[in-house]
Amino acid sequence: MTTDRTTKSRWLFTLWQLTIVSLSLVLIFGLAYWSLDALDLGGLQERNGERVAGFLPCLYFSVETFFRIGYGIQTPVGLAWAIVTLEAMSHFLIEVVFISHMATLGLHRLISLSDRTRLENTLNRF
Repeated sequence: MTTDRTTKSRWLFTLWQLTIVSLSLVLIFGLAYWSLDALDLGGLQERNGERVAGFLPCLYFSVETFFRIGYGIQTPVGLAWAIVTLEAMSHFLIEVVFISHMATLGLHRLISLSDRTRLENTLNRF
C-alpha cells in the first residue's frame, strides 16, 4: 500500500512539474517575442500586416506556438522565426521527457507488483 501512495505522489509531482515548466517556458518565450519587438529585431504581425505591440499579444502567440494551436492570427517576422523554432523544439523535448518519465514510473509500479506477487507466492509455499 505504501508503494501505491508513493507512486501516486510521484505521478502528481511529475504532472505538477510539467505544468510549472510549461507555463514558465510560455512566459519566457512571450518575453522573448516582446523583447525582439522592443529591440526592433523582429516580432509579430497580424494577417493584415500590422505590427503587433504589447506583451499580452506576444504571450498569446507563445501559448499558440507552445501548445501547437496555431490559429494563424499572428505570424513571426525577423528573428522571431528563430524563437518560434526554439519554442516548438522545447515543447517537443518536454513531451518526450514527460512521456519517458511517466513510462518509467509505470514500469517501476509493474516491477514492484511483480516482486510482491513473487514474494507472496514464495511465502505461501511454506
